[in-house]
Amino acid sequence: MGLGLRNLLSGGASAAAMLAGGLSARAQAAAQAPAAETLPLDPTLLVTGSAVLFAFAAGLWAVRLSMASRTATVDWSRRLAKMEASLERSESVLASHPGLVLVWNDAFEDIESGWGEPRVLGGPAALASLLTFASEDPGAFLRPADALLDAFGDLPVDEDAGDMQRLRDKVRALRSHGVSFSGSVVTEEGRAIDCDGRVAGDQVTLWLTDPAVRLAEEAGVVGQARDRAADLHGALNQLDRAPMAAWRRSPDLKLEWVNKAYVEMVEAVNMEQVIDEQIEIDPAFRRLAERAEKELPRSGRRAIDDIAAVTVRGQRRMLRIIETALHGFGEGSLGGLAIDITRQDRAQEDLRRHQEAHRKTLDQIPSAVAVFGAQQQLDYYNQAFLDLWKLDDADLRARPSHGEILDKLRHKGALPAQSDFGAWKKSQLRLYTEEAADSASAAEGTAPDEFWNLPDGRMLNVKSQRHALGGVTVVFEDITETLSLRSQFQTQIDVQRATLNNLAQGVAVFGADGRLALYNMAFRSMWSMESAQIAERHFDEIKTHLLEAAPQAEEAFAGIKRRIVSFAPEDRVASVGDEIALEDGKSYLYATSPLPDGATLLTFLDITDAKERQKELETRNQILEETDRIKTRFVDHISYQLRDPLTSIIGFAQFLEMPTTGELTDRQKDYVASILMASDRLLALVNDIIDLAAIDAGQLQLDRTDVDVRSLLEKAATYATLKAEHAEVRLRVQCPKDIGTIEADEKRLRTVIFNLLSNAFAFTEAGGEVVLGAAREDGAVRLWVQDTGRGVSPADQAKVFDRFESAGPGAGAGVGLALVNSYVKLHGGLVRLSSREGSGTLVSCHLPTDASTGELDLPPVDEEEGVSLDALEDAVRNARRAAE
Repeated sequence: MGLGLRNLLSGGASAAAMLAGGLSARAQAAAQAPAAETLPLDPTLLVTGSAVLFAFAAGLWAVRLSMASRTATVDWSRRLAKMEASLERSESVLASHPGLVLVWNDAFEDIESGWGEPRVLGGPAALASLLTFASEDPGAFLRPADALLDAFGDLPVDEDAGDMQRLRDKVRALRSHGVSFSGSVVTEEGRAIDCDGRVAGDQVTLWLTDPAVRLAEEAGVVGQARDRAADLHGALNQLDRAPMAAWRRSPDLKLEWVNKAYVEMVEAVNMEQVIDEQIEIDPAFRRLAERAEKELPRSGRRAIDDIAAVTVRGQRRMLRIIETALHGFGEGSLGGLAIDITRQDRAQEDLRRHQEAHRKTLDQIPSAVAVFGAQQQLDYYNQAFLDLWKLDDADLRARPSHGEILDKLRHKGALPAQSDFGAWKKSQLRLYTEEAADSASAAEGTAPDEFWNLPDGRMLNVKSQRHALGGVTVVFEDITETLSLRSQFQTQIDVQRATLNNLAQGVAVFGADGRLALYNMAFRSMWSMESAQIAERHFDEIKTHLLEAAPQAEEAFAGIKRRIVSFAPEDRVASVGDEIALEDGKSYLYATSPLPDGATLLTFLDITDAKERQKELETRNQILEETDRIKTRFVDHISYQLRDPLTSIIGFAQFLEMPTTGELTDRQKDYVASILMASDRLLALVNDIIDLAAIDAGQLQLDRTDVDVRSLLEKAATYATLKAEHAEVRLRVQCPKDIGTIEADEKRLRTVIFNLLSNAFAFTEAGGEVVLGAAREDGAVRLWVQDTGRGVSPADQAKVFDRFESAGPGAGAGVGLALVNSYVKLHGGLVRLSSREGSGTLVSCHLPTDASTGELDLPPVDEEEGVSLDALEDAVRNARRAAE
């Protein structure tokens, strides 16, 4: 179009020039005509007049020429404007054509030079559509005619006449001979392009049309209507298949249409049943529709939105109901939706319960917690927060801001002293603003932990964190006690480390990963290792050094490793290992013990000296045992040797007392009585010694019968009454009548009671009291003798039941209590002694009621009962070994 406008302008300029030339020639002819008719008068006047006339004529001619030129210019400008407007209208018409028009206006000789330079007329949409069939050359838009004709030139033109020639030949015939044609070419993609060649005056035209573009333009409005109808139909189908219930109501609020979800919700057969019977999901839906109906007369019709709880298929559901006016379905039509928000409601309820549980949990923790909202107001605080800062609950319910709380605490003198409180306060509130992103921790929503040293001496660890709602959560943890405990713990660790380093045993603690975590100096010294060789090393590495000192202990070290790294229950028990022999002659004994944290304690004890001492002790023990056997044999032998002379002495003394031997004087009678008394006492002592020897040899057999305990005590008290009167001591029996019987040797038990009473009488001053008692306790019978005498010293208590041990005035040979202990043990019982100096003595004998029960278990020891004889004997034995 620009090229045609330029040609038209150049043509108009040429015509204006020709017109101006014609006018100039006519003016010259008109000017010359009067001059030719005038007769010459005077040459001078003639010349002068001619010059004047010529000048006048020239001026007139110039004025006329100027006016004519201006008029012609205006006239041609108008014509040119009309022509340009007409050209623009023509080109606009061509541009509305759904195709392109190629116009040739060239000479005959230009036909052989290729496609020539045709003008391209048409709309840009058609040009863009057709250029898609051209080559992929990016310069195709700069030469569209060549690009299109090159793309379609070799394609055959399909005409009604059936003549199939290439488009290139058709165009050549059109340009050369004006042969018109009409047909179409088919592209490689299968698209048909209409081609029409026509002659227009001295020009030829080629019309190229893409039918797809034409059809699209022709079907534009209809297509839009169809698309909208299809969209509406698709939307209706989509709404019908939607999982939420939908419906439409008529102006009288009757249901006109419902979707499938509605039908399923009311458990109807189909939509027709719902419409016929006007089945509502819930009566609340009808009331909501009545409210929506009131919005119809208003210009701004707002939707009515509400929530209702309904029962659907036996389940309670929460539905959000929306009723709104429909503009496209006549006056008064309403549309509704029922959105199932049961899950959302449950989620909100769960969230509410979770928040409530969270709040209750925060109320239980000892740390003070305060939650501030996005506007810095206090949203939540727990009881610990009130207790920490001693604030009034009523003041906090007013939801003061974070800064106001800091000001109030500062006024109370509860905050740490600050040189610049304003700057410090600003730093405390930095998480609420964008300035918090200056630090890495604040950018992540947290602030670095702060430690507040309060004026009252407490230390707080303050943690601040931005929560998801834009506010800040602040946790105040009182770490005063923690710091104190940490200090105590560190002190304890130092004490333990010092204690470990002062132990003679080598101690090492290995973690669950097998690496050494702790050791003392003795461990390093025993194995001659430096700290760099064992610090945080695995047991396998340390074992290499251990094997250098004890190469024969490979199996022992393998067992140690198993107990360190194994998690098997049989390996996680305390155990004492075998002896480890070192190359230098030393001997170590190791033990392992599992610790609660999964670590293992390993100890090494140097038993080299202990083994030497053990050998010495074993030798001494053999000597002592042999000495004891010799002493026993000697006592046994002497006892038997003494019994025969004593029997003879007793017999002769009794013979002397008989009347047949003659009358004795009173003095002689006293002598004989003393001889008999001493002989009887000596015989009893010899018998006791023989019984002890028999017990040691295992030759003494008990004659067990059912013994009435109360009768036994009463007979013993009767026999001991004379001795009690002689000692001026009151004897009292304390025994229930229904105590029953006991399976025992009555003779031996009588000896036990006589020996205990004799011992009590001997150690009780005149005026004192001795109690003989018995009681049945948990399958056993306890016999006891308690006196109010001077008591037994702690030193004598350890050996009071030893043989031939006696202490104090009036003490015997030291056999009675030893025999008591032996007899009671032979019955499967035990003896306990409790005594304090100046407070008397209590000796208890615990005997099983039935011989089949075996030995009694040792009852718990209390301060009043004292210690058992077994415990005393063990203490004496250990004391003797220590002395040796």
